[in-house]
Amino acid sequence: MYVVIAGLSDVGKNLAVLLARQGNEVVIVDRDPAKCNDMAEGSDVMVITGDASQKAVLEEAGVRKSYAFVAAAGDDSENLMLCMIAREMGARMVISLVDDTEHEEAFKQAGVTFQVNLDMVAARHISRMISQPYVKDFMTCPGSEIVEIEVETGMKCVGRRISELKAPKGIGIPVTQRGGRTLDTDDVIRQGDWLTLIVNQGSARQGTEFMDKWFAKG
Repeated sequence: MYVVIAGLSDVGKNLAVLLARQGNEVVIVDRDPAKCNDMAEGSDVMVITGDASQKAVLEEAGVRKSYAFVAAAGDDSENLMLCMIAREMGARMVISLVDDTEHEEAFKQAGVTFQVNLDMVAARHISRMISQPYVKDFMTCPGSEIVEIEVETGMKCVGRRISELKAPKGIGIPVTQRGGRTLDTDDVIRQGDWLTLIVNQGSARQGTEFMDKWFAKG
C-alpha cells in the first residue's frame, strides 16, 4: 500500500516505521528540516520537507495515488484542514489524530474515515487489561468493534465446538484459526486457537457478557 503521513510527531514517526517494516511504501511530510533529516537517515521511509497544507507539497508526496492519508501534524484545526485537502485530492482513506473529542463530529462531516483520540485509545486499552484480560487486540470501527482472543487453559470454551458458543444477535465469530489454518464451526476449540469476534455497537453489553461467559477464567 502507498501511505502518506503528514507530521513527524511521535505517532507519525512510529507509524511510518511500522508500515515500512510491513512492506508498505510510505512517504512522510514535515516542515521541520532537522526532524526530516533525522528520519531520512534512520529509516527506509521517503521524507519530504515542506508544508503539508500546500497542495504542491502533497502532489509531490503522491497523495492522489495514496491508499491512505494520515494527519498527525499538530492540533485538531490543522489536522482537519489537511484531511479536507487530502480528501479533495483523492486519497482513498483519510485518517486523523483528534485531541478533543468535541471535534470528532467536525471530522466526520469532513469525510474523515477514522478519527483517533490517543487519550481514549490508551484508556480503552487499560480498561480492557483490567476488565477483559483475555482480549489480546481490538479495533474500533464505525458501528462495531473487532476483537481478537487467544484461547488459554482454564477458559470454558476449551473442548467445545465452535458452533456450541452460540453468539447472541449482534455478535459474530467470523474466523477461528489454529496455526494459520481457519477452522470449521464443527471443530473443537483448543488452547492456542485464535478467535476473531465482531461486536455491533448496539450489542456491546451482550458482547461483554458472551465473552465473559466463554473466555474469562475462574
